[in-house]
Amino acid sequence: MGIAMQDDYREYREQLGAGMRIEIGIPLSGGGVFRDWAIISESRQDELLAQISRDILPSNVRFDIGFILDVSIWVKRDVYTCSGIVTEKLGGRVLRIRLFGNFTLRERRQFFRIELSMRIKYDIVDDSSLKDVERDWELRKDQEQMKSQGYDDFVIAAHMARYRPAKKIEWRDMRSPHMNLGGGGICLRLPQSVQPDQLLNLEMHLPLTPPRLVQAVAQAVHVMPPKVQKDGSSRYDVGMRFILLDERDRDLIFQQISVAQIALLRRMADKRETVKPEQPREAAPMTRREMCVRVLWVLLFLVLSYSLVRYFIDYRQSPPSNPIQKTYEKAIREHRQLD
Repeated sequence: MGIAMQDDYREYREQLGAGMRIEIGIPLSGGGVFRDWAIISESRQDELLAQISRDILPSNVRFDIGFILDVSIWVKRDVYTCSGIVTEKLGGRVLRIRLFGNFTLRERRQFFRIELSMRIKYDIVDDSSLKDVERDWELRKDQEQMKSQGYDDFVIAAHMARYRPAKKIEWRDMRSPHMNLGGGGICLRLPQSVQPDQLLNLEMHLPLTPPRLVQAVAQAVHVMPPKVQKDGSSRYDVGMRFILLDERDRDLIFQQISVAQIALLRRMADKRETVKPEQPREAAPMTRREMCVRVLWVLLFLVLSYSLVRYFIDYRQSPPSNPIQKTYEKAIREHRQLD
């Protein structure tokens, strides 16, 4: 069940008026969401100006311009949540928030999610023990972090040579997958089905500046029925939660979500419907028949005009006699004859 948003923000205005009380959810870098009350002081279309109730926030709560929050309201006994992004900070307690998406019945998720399209690789873990999976993940994670910290390739190779992976990974590349990514998990559309609780190694290529590569291990939570594609193949939407993910990499995922959402808001703001002036249509060339008809009409008009002109000239030179005038002239002539 959801409260659908309209283009004119009518339902934003109905649910989020000035003076109303809302709940703000701020994601924590170590996991979880900090929630606090806030009062709306201004509400305009999809923007809110809200003041958090606490004078001092806990030390582990941090937010800045570009951070994604959630905004919750109460409708009778149900809680509805909408995502928002901080566009301005006015002191430590007052935030200007731009909303996006729909208000939906809240299923208390631990982290925010957004639909993305980026390169990702996956590997379905076989019957390896969780200890071996975790050890191999540690190796891949350390290697990527050494690269990001600027270590020389020779130093990285020497460090990795001391360890041997418990299982050789066979990566399957998905360059533009349909995914829903969050700090707590991911939903991927895979070309094959997996069983619930199945483990998958993931390698996510985040298009940040500079690009970053995140290593994670996820566990399948639910698998949707197959969706048949145009080419006849099937795809399976698999929802997974991260069971092995470094907190620094989780921060990178939050950063990627913020970057993607800011880019979306910019596209929405820059999108202006420009009405192009209608170009005058070029007249189609006339056929011979159309030309003949047009010439005949012109000639007919000239003949009628000439006839009317001649009639008025003749009328003015010799106007028709008045019957009274004729009777008077006849009487004058007869009187003259009698004389």
